[in-house]
Amino acid sequence: MKYEKIRGIVVKSFDYLESDKLLTLLSFEKGSVTVKAKGVRKTGAKLAYGARQFFCGDFECVESHGKLIMTGVERVHDFSDIASDLDKYYTACHFAEIALAVIMEEHPDEEMLRMFLNTLHILSKDSVNLKLLISIYEIRTAALSGFAPVMDECVVCGSHKNSMRFSLDHGGLVCCAPGVEIDNNIKHFIEVLTECEMKEMFSLSVPENSLEQLNKLSRKYIETVLDRKFTTLNSIIDI
Repeated sequence: MKYEKIRGIVVKSFDYLESDKLLTLLSFEKGSVTVKAKGVRKTGAKLAYGARQFFCGDFECVESHGKLIMTGVERVHDFSDIASDLDKYYTACHFAEIALAVIMEEHPDEEMLRMFLNTLHILSKDSVNLKLLISIYEIRTAALSGFAPVMDECVVCGSHKNSMRFSLDHGGLVCCAPGVEIDNNIKHFIEVLTECEMKEMFSLSVPENSLEQLNKLSRKYIETVLDRKFTTLNSIIDI
């Protein structure tokens, strides 16, 4: 049997057979990967803590018949307490859903995974603006995936007119095509967010009267560029 050590975070954890769990990890070494955690649902199971959703650690595994089986795990960071706050939990699941759409099996994406982990760290703090954090994550993910919105000229004709219309289909500002009117606060926010260092992006903000539109725009944009619907947050009325 082949031995492997994987650093990653549990984004999905499903009951399997009588006492096992099947874990979906986002890992630095292998991208998205499925690991079987044998016996972790038994009372007093030593590795049960490593099978919790949003647990981040170094997973020791053996490969048997093409499947990875967890044999040990060391904690790096445990975000599982996020589940105690329902709004934060669904928000974390939304972030994981997007990350899984970007990080594929056998296609690791270190920058995307680091952003996901850093975002969970911010989410786990006592006071956090969920709508703002969601928009930061969605727009930055689009940028990391090669779909940074064009905000310095018209996407269609290249004009530098002071157009404030944003086109989801064209991926940025337009002056000669249909789009959604946005204010200077949102325009500046997106410009800075797509170009700043990761450590700086969580300090960005927009006025409250611009946040609602930004939140709707970022959701529609990430769904457009990744060509899928993300429905997890539909469970939360206030977001």
